[in-house]
Amino acid sequence: MKKLLAALFIPLYVSAISACKGVQEILLQPYIGEMVAYPENFPINEGYEAKLNCSWKISTVPGYEIVFYPKWKCNEDMFLSLYYDASGTTNRDSCVSCSKLSEDCSKIIQTGSSGIHLNFRTVTSYKYGGFQFRFMSVEKKKSSLNVCAFTNKTLLAEATPKYITSPGFPAEYPRNLRCSWTVEAAVKKKDIQLVLEFRSMYLEDDGSGCSDYIRIDGLELCEESEKNILQTSNKIILNGSSTEMQFVSDIGFGGSGFLLAFYIQEKMRKCPCQHGGTCLNSTCVCLHGYKGDNCENESLEVLSFKANNVLLREGKSVNFELELIDDSIPSAQWFRNGIGVTSASLRYLRNSIITANGLFSYWLNISNVLQRDEGNWTVEASNAVTTAYRSIRIRVLPKLLLQMTPQYDFSIQTGEIIYLQCTVLNPESLNSLTNGNLIWQKNGKNIRTDTDFGINVGRTNISSTLRKTSARLDDSGTYLCSYSSYPEPTNVSITVKVTKPDQVRCPGGMFENIIWNATVAGTTKTESCPPNQKGTATRYCDTQGVWDVPDLISCADVALVNASKQLDILLEDGVNNTEEIQKTVDNTLLTMKNLTSRTANLSTFFEVVDKVLSIDNAKSWTDVQEKTEKDASFLLKNMDRLSEVIMKNENVTPTNFTGINFEVTIDQTNIHDSGIIFPYDLSNDTSSSMDEYATFFELPKQAKRSEKAIAYVAVLYKTMSEFLHTSSDLKREDNLIKGKANRKSKEDEDINSEILSLTTQRDLGDLFPPLNLTFKHLHQIKSSKRKEVCVSWNYTENKWSSKGCKVVSSNSRRTVCQCTHLTNFAILMRPYTSDKEDKTSLKTLSLVGIIVSIAFTVLTVVIYAMIWKHIKSDQNVILLNLCVSLVLSYVIFISAVEETNDENLCIAMTAIIHYLFLVTFFCMMGMGVYYFMSITVTYYAMHVANNFKSKSRVHWFLLGGWGIPLIIAVLTLGAFWGNNYHAKNYCWLSMKSGSLLLFIVPVCIIVLINLLIIVSLMRVLFATSTMIKSTLHKKAVSGLRSLGTLVPVLGVTWIFGILAVNENAEVFQYIFIIANCLQGLFIFVSHVVLNKKVSFCFFYPLLKVP
Repeated sequence: MKKLLAALFIPLYVSAISACKGVQEILLQPYIGEMVAYPENFPINEGYEAKLNCSWKISTVPGYEIVFYPKWKCNEDMFLSLYYDASGTTNRDSCVSCSKLSEDCSKIIQTGSSGIHLNFRTVTSYKYGGFQFRFMSVEKKKSSLNVCAFTNKTLLAEATPKYITSPGFPAEYPRNLRCSWTVEAAVKKKDIQLVLEFRSMYLEDDGSGCSDYIRIDGLELCEESEKNILQTSNKIILNGSSTEMQFVSDIGFGGSGFLLAFYIQEKMRKCPCQHGGTCLNSTCVCLHGYKGDNCENESLEVLSFKANNVLLREGKSVNFELELIDDSIPSAQWFRNGIGVTSASLRYLRNSIITANGLFSYWLNISNVLQRDEGNWTVEASNAVTTAYRSIRIRVLPKLLLQMTPQYDFSIQTGEIIYLQCTVLNPESLNSLTNGNLIWQKNGKNIRTDTDFGINVGRTNISSTLRKTSARLDDSGTYLCSYSSYPEPTNVSITVKVTKPDQVRCPGGMFENIIWNATVAGTTKTESCPPNQKGTATRYCDTQGVWDVPDLISCADVALVNASKQLDILLEDGVNNTEEIQKTVDNTLLTMKNLTSRTANLSTFFEVVDKVLSIDNAKSWTDVQEKTEKDASFLLKNMDRLSEVIMKNENVTPTNFTGINFEVTIDQTNIHDSGIIFPYDLSNDTSSSMDEYATFFELPKQAKRSEKAIAYVAVLYKTMSEFLHTSSDLKREDNLIKGKANRKSKEDEDINSEILSLTTQRDLGDLFPPLNLTFKHLHQIKSSKRKEVCVSWNYTENKWSSKGCKVVSSNSRRTVCQCTHLTNFAILMRPYTSDKEDKTSLKTLSLVGIIVSIAFTVLTVVIYAMIWKHIKSDQNVILLNLCVSLVLSYVIFISAVEETNDENLCIAMTAIIHYLFLVTFFCMMGMGVYYFMSITVTYYAMHVANNFKSKSRVHWFLLGGWGIPLIIAVLTLGAFWGNNYHAKNYCWLSMKSGSLLLFIVPVCIIVLINLLIIVSLMRVLFATSTMIKSTLHKKAVSGLRSLGTLVPVLGVTWIFGILAVNENAEVFQYIFIIANCLQGLFIFVSHVVLNKKVSFCFFYPLLKVP
């Protein structure tokens, strides 16, 4: 029964006031609830702003008093008060206060007043604060009754509500009560019905059933929840004209009871609801997707669909906007010429916004319109019931394409003919333009007439020629052609060099199916690639006038270029249309068929890839990497891209290809039920030793459940290790040095395995269990100085990365890896040297020491904060800043120093760690200077020390301690930006580039200054009369204790760090790590445990016996 009543109670206040605006007046009607809350829907919503000031004057009719139920949450900067008079100045409620918890006022409060005043004021904002007050006006005599009113009597229900309450309401009702009532309709007609309505209820419920309850026609109702206090329920409409009611309380706890209204009303008429609507209280409640009095209209209504431009040029932007109204939140799907555009698109930006009154706006923006965007753009709006379509056709004019003939720079001798032709390749790009023509320039100056420069000019609308029958030396220059009225700067140019007849030249002629024009010695000639190829070919003419062999490395087969372009279009446009994807793949295969004259299927494409990966092409791949910005990784990327396109189809055809240099499997499986083994199925292996010499991976059954099978593409690259560069931080811009590649040698790093790849239809996230990979070594490992590293290819940074992979086991012939992600994997061999690999013992010791240091440093800060009023001083302020900077630098250091995969993050972490460590050292110097002024200067120059201590100067110490390091860190970042700012394997300053010196030099200076300060302090200590008279033992103890206090906070232990830079100085490395990683512990011991004042202020209250 508890669940039934919970469904009946829904907030039905006349109004809920949540605006804070000056003074507001509220008049309460008898037995009708009113709520004042800030923010709206508190406590579901929380938080208030600063500088709020508002109040509410609440009154009721004569003969009634105001009762309320409060709930609030606030801090010391919020003021909440309630007064039992309308003026708001006297008789303040003792419970309502921010100094108390709202639970202290857990019952309905009876004011005894017909007018109250609620005040609310804030100083600062508080994101968890707010309040809610529920008010009600009750008859004064009702609050004093402790017996059942009208019990065992028949009460007549009329149109005006009457009320039954628990005894004493709103105070706690008595225990062990039995009250009974009979309620009858005063007018007995067929169209009259009896209605009950709870205005408040809080009865005891022991969790297993109703301990106290009210029974209506045998139905027991109870609710022990504050949400129903002074809150009106839904109407309870009875079938009969009368009802029997009893209220029962046991001998246990009682609540505020109940307030029940009863009255009669006319029966609701039936309403002709359409489309499945439900009639409730004579009103149609419509199903999702419909609206209207009788649910006769569809709720989705398109208001407008427009584009900001329907005729535009390629490269411009266009914005489509759909506006509609609906009672629910509809979806919008965009189509280009019937093909769906998804959120995976790289070119189309989709957005939406919900405005007032159910108005929805959807946008599609194309920032760079291409020719393929021309056609019908359709938007489909749907709310799962109604679907509406709107279309707009746009026309895209192509970009102007100009071609110069000849296409490339050339040289001629004096007296020869200069003949240039400029042609518009796509005349349709000139549509809508008027009065335009092709114009010529030479060296930036217009050639205005046929006689300019002695050159003849001939023009048509789409072609223009420039001709001179006898060239002179001053005809040399750059000739440029453009179209006069075209709205965007578009031109084509060529440089002509006129030489003397005796100039050494390479003769013109045909070679490699390319016509090479005569070229001046010592220059490189550029021409178009041979027929059916795209790109440019170059050929060097040496100083003797002899041609070198042509360089065709930038030439690519047209079929391959177009096939790659079609795959790019699918991914860029986010096409999610099975037919379109299949059509593109088929066209690509057909192109490959024409190229290879074989049957068009995936095997054809794979055969081409297999040939490209032939070891015979190793020299060509080397040339590619030396002379272009490409390397073999683009083949990996294209295979992954083809895999993505193939797996867009719902039904993937299982495909297997095994070539000499390359193997691939395309299939689908449910990874929750079965794993994936590729390329060698161990389950069918009859030889237990076969896997010892095989390269394969096994993806175990995944813990994440999958409802259906997913497609996957697995690839084994057998020869790719010969082509792909091995450096984990190779920079392409460093490759070209005097025309020769600056590649790392085999003695540095090399790939010692075949390469495995796995791509799945859906992102599997972090794999659990992980992917197991077994790699057979291409070369048996014989040197203990070589280390195996499991790596994957990072396309973003174009390098190998060990992130997410680890070595499980390894021997001279194979290595077993585990990885938690999917991509291309291999084994990278790199030299095992002490400067590249940290010793495990040192790393473990550092980690443990840092954790201990952080713990004790934080403990020091906490203890100082607890007793601050007793130990407040400039010295301790500097010490606390030192502790804070030390903790921050340690935390960021251990959490981010190895995050080298993200270059931008690594640079940021390096700068932050550099800054915080410098702050730590400058705070140490601040401590040293403070000690020096307080002790040494006091001893030698009392008046100077007194002047120093006459007022607090800690703000200067803090400004220098935090400001100077910021300047140094920013200057370091700027000076070494893009120039090995951080180390190769760590997010810390690089010794190779010299950035580390801007940390070492300030540290050395500070350590030297603090050493001198310690020497001066020790001199003063031993020069005192007390120490002069002391024994040698006492002098030694006092000196060691002073050093123990000074050394941790003055950073002198970093001397061992300077001595530890030699890789053979392992003793100093251990001393340095122990001394500095435990710096926090030393600070705690010397400045808490051994500090008498701190120890007394902190430990004495704990040990004091009451």
